Amino acid sequence: MKKKILWTIDLILLALLVILVGALLVRDRKGKGADTPAGQESVEAYTAGGEVSNGSSPVSGLTAEPIPKPEPADGADGTPGGTEGAQDAADDAQNAAGMGTDPESGTDGLQQGEFAADSGTEDAESRSEYTILYGGDVCVQNSIQVTYDAKGTPGIVGENLLAELTGADTTVLNHEFCFSERGEPAPDKQYTFRAHPGYVRLLQDMGADIVSLANNHALDYGKEALSDTFVTLDDAGIDYMGAGATEERAAEMITREAGDYTIGFMAASRVYPVVSWNVLNSQPGMLPAYDADYLAAKVKEKAPLCDYLIIYVHWGVERETYPEDYERTLGKMLIDAGADAVVGSHPHVLQGMEFYKNKPIFYSLGNFVFNASISRTAYLKATIDLERAAAEGADELSDYVSWSITPCRASDYRTEIVSDEGNRAEFYRYMTSISYDVECREDGSIVNLRDN
Repeated sequence: MKKKILWTIDLILLALLVILVGALLVRDRKGKGADTPAGQESVEAYTAGGEVSNGSSPVSGLTAEPIPKPEPADGADGTPGGTEGAQDAADDAQNAAGMGTDPESGTDGLQQGEFAADSGTEDAESRSEYTILYGGDVCVQNSIQVTYDAKGTPGIVGENLLAELTGADTTVLNHEFCFSERGEPAPDKQYTFRAHPGYVRLLQDMGADIVSLANNHALDYGKEALSDTFVTLDDAGIDYMGAGATEERAAEMITREAGDYTIGFMAASRVYPVVSWNVLNSQPGMLPAYDADYLAAKVKEKAPLCDYLIIYVHWGVERETYPEDYERTLGKMLIDAGADAVVGSHPHVLQGMEFYKNKPIFYSLGNFVFNASISRTAYLKATIDLERAAAEGADELSDYVSWSITPCRASDYRTEIVSDEGNRAEFYRYMTSISYDVECREDGSIVNLRDN
């Protein structure tokens, strides 16, 4: 009898030990997904030039644990749309990518696999002008996700900037991460970024119409994750360029109709860690810019199919204020091949601009939505005078396009337009000083000072 009692006590103690160990494991698992100060510092180090000694991902919780579905806070106006909208988008993206979800979950009136998409602009044919807005590097890394979950889109983008982003006829951003829950982080790569597909709602809220996937982070989690990114963006109604399942898709020119004119958009990268990211070597992949003649030939092929062509190129050296010589050469080659404007990214800081044959080359737009603090960033806006172009029977649409630049900054992961007049004036003086025969006036207009 005594043995039976002792045996029963042993079983009870063993059960208590199992429960205690299980509780500790659950707590540890949750802790791995937290937005720790160390993780934040790593992201800052990546974009500010610091080093991370252990070589791990700068965003904690991305490589080991499933990314939670986003549940952002209510909107700034108190409406409950933030949480439900992002949750629905997450469910739909999982369906589209074959990840599985509860078929009973609601989608706010949408069929499964669909996303709400609102261009926010009226029919271009009825307008006297057409506007195109370019923002720089966007990375929905872990700290951005945490901020979005707590504050919604107003916690990421200021009201004045959001109005500009959603008010443009076409908004273009550099998409420096992947949307997926699959894949493994690229080996020997210090910084890798991904987000749950549900966070695509943030890009939708920001008015993103086209994103570039031609950069050194779109394949951070391999081909499966890049393929999931394609599906997520397609279902969200956001076009992507510069990457694809085939060379033809990666080189595809995305188009928009502006009245009687067609605007073309392309992207390519001269920065990626291994040659297998090149779509010519392995698929899916991205359009390469290492071979200048190859890229120029692609531009030459697409240019006759539109009236105005802009190409987004990932190039240069991180944190450098001035472009490399090859960038200036390549930018001019692309214009000679038929591009009407060249926009650059990758350095994580703003660089200057110049005109060649009266067509602009913007070397780097820097970080746009990326880390906690961005002291100096901006967006570009191209305004096409459709009314004057039509009245004068424009042969060269570029003669009817004006460009402007607007200063922005970020604090606590929130990017907004700089409103202080003194700071704006200093920004324009700075941009003029690092550019080549270009004046950035205090109204934001960009003026070519060369006779070409």
